[in-house]
Amino acid sequence: MKQNTREKILEIFRQQSGYVRTRDIKEQGIHHSHLKELQGDGTIIKVKHGLFSLTENSQYSSLIESQLSIPDGIICMGSALSFYDLTTWDPPDIHIAIPKSRKVKTPDYPPVKLFYFSGEFYKTGITTEKLDSGETIQIYDREKTICDVIRFRNKIGIDIMKEALGEYIKSKEKNLNKLNSYAKNLKISSVLRQYLEVLI
Repeated sequence: MKQNTREKILEIFRQQSGYVRTRDIKEQGIHHSHLKELQGDGTIIKVKHGLFSLTENSQYSSLIESQLSIPDGIICMGSALSFYDLTTWDPPDIHIAIPKSRKVKTPDYPPVKLFYFSGEFYKTGITTEKLDSGETIQIYDREKTICDVIRFRNKIGIDIMKEALGEYIKSKEKNLNKLNSYAKNLKISSVLRQYLEVLI
């Protein structure tokens, strides 16, 4: 690949918050095979079919970008598990919770998967985390995240839920009293107890 072609592609990435779709490249008259070259040398990574990200993009920059695009959006589920190092699962989308009544247009970049929560399911456990960069994100705390993955265990996978709960139990930052309180309010106490009995 010629250097000027490489620079042109990287400039498209930079203009689009570090993300590019295959069609974005084609629209600029550049053959999509160059994306495979950049993937091969580690410059970019494939997020999902037809979507690529700069390798230098941090997970945190994606979280910040997604929240700027979605007012009232709270980082949740797989993205929250990753933030707290409670999973080896790396979802291709940023998981964002919004109030059930809200209608939002998701951004092209970064890719976002919405979860619609209502009442206590939305309000419980919202916290603000300060990043090393000094910026902040709105995210559900560890206990609410565990409750959410238990609720959605059939959707995200039982194995992912079990891994997250196991990592949470081993964590020094766990708060079982808070977890049980949340589970009671969110009406998943019996399910939580069932899995905790196996792990503790």
